[in-house]
Amino acid sequence: MTRALLPAATTRIALAVAVLLVALPAAAQSGEHVVTAEAPIVNGNAVVAKQRALADAFRQVVERAFSDLLKESGGEAQPLAPGLAQVKASFANRGQRFVRSYRVLEEEESKGRLRLQIDADVDTALLRREMERARGTTAAESATTIARTTGPSIFVGGDLSDEASTTVARTLAAGGVQVQAAAVRDEASLMAAAGRQAAQALWLVATSSSEGSIRGASSVSVRCELRARLLPAGLGARPALLDQTQSERGFAHDESTARLACWQRAAVALAHQLSSLLRPVPAGARYLTLDLDVVEPAALMTLLQVVKRLGAVSAAEVRHVTTGRTEIRVFTRMSGREIESALIRDIAGRLRVTEVKPPADRVTLQVRLAQADEPLPGAGADPPATKP
Repeated sequence: MTRALLPAATTRIALAVAVLLVALPAAAQSGEHVVTAEAPIVNGNAVVAKQRALADAFRQVVERAFSDLLKESGGEAQPLAPGLAQVKASFANRGQRFVRSYRVLEEEESKGRLRLQIDADVDTALLRREMERARGTTAAESATTIARTTGPSIFVGGDLSDEASTTVARTLAAGGVQVQAAAVRDEASLMAAAGRQAAQALWLVATSSSEGSIRGASSVSVRCELRARLLPAGLGARPALLDQTQSERGFAHDESTARLACWQRAAVALAHQLSSLLRPVPAGARYLTLDLDVVEPAALMTLLQVVKRLGAVSAAEVRHVTTGRTEIRVFTRMSGREIESALIRDIAGRLRVTEVKPPADRVTLQVRLAQADEPLPGAGADPPATKP
C-alpha cells in the first residue's frame, strides 16, 4: 500500500512545486509595481491629500515602467529625445492615463501627512506606443501635435465646493480635456475671464446628498448631480454648446470618500462628452457649412444635437454666432441636399425648417421652434420647395 501511495504523493509535491514556480514570477512582477507616496494634509482635508498622494504614486509607477522600456531599447544611457522628455513630463499630471488598475495596500495619517502604498497595473502597451510615437517626432512637431489634439484651454468655474472643483478638474485633465480653473462663483465673471483669452467656459453646479448605509453592507451611498454648461468662446450672450445634468452615485466605507467617488464618476462621464464634442478634425477633412437664420437658443441647441447624431457626420463646429445668425461647419461625407433632407427628417415635430437657398457646399436654412397648431412634415418628408 505504501508503494502505491508514493507515486501519488510525488505527483502532488511536483504539482505544488510547479504552482510555486509559476506564482513566484507573478509575485515578483506585482512587487515591481508597488510604490509609496505621501502628501501633506492641509486644513484637515485628507481627501485632497489622498488625491495628491495617488497622483505622485501613479507618476512613480509609470516612470518606473518608462525606465524599463528604455532599457529594453538600450536608450537608458542616452539623453532623452525632446519627444520622450515631453512624454515623461506628462506623468506628473497624467500618470493615471497609463494605469489600468490599482489597489491600496496601506493608508495611514501621521503628523499631518497622509501616506499611501499602492500596487498598480501599468498599461505598458499604451506606454510603448506613446514612446514610439514620440521617438518619431521632433520637439517642434511634438508641440504642434499636442496643441492640435488638446486645443485651447477651457475655463472651469461654478457653484461647487473646493473638493468637487478639484476632483472634477483633475478628472477632466486625466480624460484629455485641457482645463484652467477660475476661482469665480458666478457665470458672468467666468465668461468674462474666458472671453479675454478667447477660450470656452465650462460652468458647473454640483450638489450631493447622503443616502445612508447600504443594507447588508458596510458601505454608504452618496448621490450627486453635476450640471455642466459649455459656453462658446467670445463675449456676449450665446447659446451653450452643452447643457445637461449628470447624476451618479458613489460608494465607500465613509461618506467623504463616497462623495469623492461620486464626483469622479460624474466627471468621467462629462470628460467623455467634452472629448467627443471638442474632438479635433483632421486637416483637409471635407466639410460643408450650415448657414442658419435662427433666433431661439432652444432651436439652435436642438438642431446642433441632431447634426451630431447623424451617422455620416464626424464632427460639427460652431464657427460664428451673432444675433439671429449662426454658422456651423459640418465634417461629413454627405452632400448638401442629403444633409438637409436628413435634418428635416430627424427634427420633424420639433422645429420648422425652411430652405432659403438651394444647398451646395453651403446649406442656408431658416430654423424656428415648431408651434403646436402648425402642420409639420412627417418623417422622411421631402425638403420644402426652394423659395423663388
